[in-house]
Amino acid sequence: MSVLLTGSLAAFTVVALLGATIAYDLFRGYPADKQITLVHAGMAVLGALLAIGAALQGDNRVYLNIALVVVIALLGFTAVTKRYKTGQVQKGLIFAHAGLAVVCYLILAAVVLGLFKPGA
Repeated sequence: MSVLLTGSLAAFTVVALLGATIAYDLFRGYPADKQITLVHAGMAVLGALLAIGAALQGDNRVYLNIALVVVIALLGFTAVTKRYKTGQVQKGLIFAHAGLAVVCYLILAAVVLGLFKPGA
């Protein structure tokens, strides 16, 4: 089990909990706490960097995760930008961001827990 991938999964666990908090507030009509949003984004970057580190060390099982993280980050950034420009929550973007994030998290968890083995 890779220390980098375990660290990445831990970081993304925190990201998921913070993301759920942010989404809960937004869908109830409350503004998202900026500090929580920044920690959410920062932890996501940390998790992505750890996964990239594992890939650079030769673990090709995380390539899909890295590609998904790029799309997830773009969706999150677009949602935040539109929210601040229009003042309205873009629920479709939030759902797409969260849905892909769940898929990415489950893939990463399967890799870390040894449930996904290439060629098996």
